[in-house]
Amino acid sequence: MIGFLIFVVIIVYIVVKVLQKTEAIGNWSHLFPDMQQDPNSFYELVEKILQEKHVPEFYSSKVTIGEGGLLSHNRLYLEVSKGDYIFHICAAPWGTDFFFSWWVRQKMSDIDQLLILIPFVGSRIVKMRQYQSYYKLDTDSMFRKSVHQSVLAAVDSLTSAKGMRGLSELERTPDVRSMVK
Repeated sequence: MIGFLIFVVIIVYIVVKVLQKTEAIGNWSHLFPDMQQDPNSFYELVEKILQEKHVPEFYSSKVTIGEGGLLSHNRLYLEVSKGDYIFHICAAPWGTDFFFSWWVRQKMSDIDQLLILIPFVGSRIVKMRQYQSYYKLDTDSMFRKSVHQSVLAAVDSLTSAKGMRGLSELERTPDVRSMVK
């Protein structure tokens, strides 16, 4: 009986993990020496800039995400999402310094999450279903760029107010692994 319960728990855990699958496809970060900042005020500024840009149909909320395993400390992030994309934006101290970063993840659709569970052929079926219209590709790209530009505008506002050097063009460039699949 105990063996069966352990088996069920393991299966449920695997299914939940597969259903929550997202893939990190890009990030950006910058460390500012000898700077301290309130993360909440930064997150509010990013949200305000996104609203001023009239970015359509985005959702934002503050979330806590564990730094590591189950018992690790949590870190506060601003989560901004639209459609298939989720940004986790971070503002946090690093020793005497402070950093800003974001990670963007691409969600799998509900049907794809179920199809991927089919042994041997599931991943092939999902790949065949992934054709996207140019409209969707364009709007996804504009959302990702809008979030990145809003984060940079918020960073620029804070560094300018503190009399700090702004970011160079190279420092403003995200690390994008694969923005179109």
